Amino acid sequence: MRVRFATCIVILICCFGPSARTQQTPDVAYIETVRVKPGENEKFETTLKRHWGWHEKQRETWSYLVWAVDTGKNDGAYKIVSFDHTWKEVDESNALVAGTPPPEGDPEPYQQTVQESYYRYRPELSIGSPAKPLPVACVNQIVLKPEAVQDFEMALRRIKRLLPSTDGAPVLSAQWYELVTGGDQPEFLLIEEHRDWASFHGDGELEALKKGNHGNEIPEEVVKSFWNSVGSIYSETWHYRSDLSRLIAGK
Repeated sequence: MRVRFATCIVILICCFGPSARTQQTPDVAYIETVRVKPGENEKFETTLKRHWGWHEKQRETWSYLVWAVDTGKNDGAYKIVSFDHTWKEVDESNALVAGTPPPEGDPEPYQQTVQESYYRYRPELSIGSPAKPLPVACVNQIVLKPEAVQDFEMALRRIKRLLPSTDGAPVLSAQWYELVTGGDQPEFLLIEEHRDWASFHGDGELEALKKGNHGNEIPEEVVKSFWNSVGSIYSETWHYRSDLSRLIAGK
């Protein structure tokens, strides 16, 4: 976690400048992918729990949700995620936890690699309400063709208007996030959460579009425009680790 605060503040200043950093929309999502050194998972997890105590002592008030990755190229890694922030809150958090935790609360020695990214939540593209945290998540990372971002968003907006409500369906929400920094751009992230593993096998938004399980509501040209915009997709599944997470009411 300490690596984030040493590096990302510089990235944010360079990428966004004063105008973006003064906007107050709570749509910033922070996602950190941590791969732990072989055989060090138990030590990492124990230290991570202590690390949240250090955050508390610094009076930092973000909630951090932790998932373990079960399938995909990040199999075995941890995802440390915090949603619903403004860029001002990012700056404030960076300042509060910019120091070095004590050794007993510093998980960095057990980390093999760390990938840090900031995303912007796109509610106008999403379906349902964010429901977090749920036990199981299917996560799709979608890298677009640079020239096709507008076509992708237009198609997704039309699909959102035409798809039936997700209320009561196995997928309770389909939430879209746009990468701001920390990866290949243009990139979108689709997070679909599930109640349990049994419901996980139901088709999500992308699978329904691939298989044509959308009835006659969505014109074929819209579906084709959507897929023609995509450069690559990879998927992974996560399960929520409530024992490792830090939940702050209202945060």
